[in-house]
Amino acid sequence: MYWNELDGSFLLNKVFSNPVKINEIDIFDIRIDREGATVIITFDLIDELPDNPLPKWIKGYNRCRCGINCGCVSAIKIEGISTNMPAKIKIDKNDHYNEVSINGSTIYLYLKCTHIQFMGPSVYISN
Repeated sequence: MYWNELDGSFLLNKVFSNPVKINEIDIFDIRIDREGATVIITFDLIDELPDNPLPKWIKGYNRCRCGINCGCVSAIKIEGISTNMPAKIKIDKNDHYNEVSINGSTIYLYLKCTHIQFMGPSVYISN
């Protein structure tokens, strides 16, 4: 599955020439909001940078920040936390719900939701 297949991936499709595989991420934050039973996961793509950047984007960027907004969450399980959370992510779409699984050496997250909206991308320079 590709990030480009998710709702909200319009900008991603503009700045990447090829589809971006859902694979490895570096989690920045996880926000849980009971309003609408929403979970927002913000992350950097690992080893993926836009090859067709917007003209206003900074030159020399080395990180690409994205996220997913998971709505109508009906189940969630989180284990572990760290200041560095690289992990593999998998999204399974079923008829009536989606399952998001994130598994890394310091983090495990599973959730079931009705809708997933892609957020981003943006770029920045990390030292």
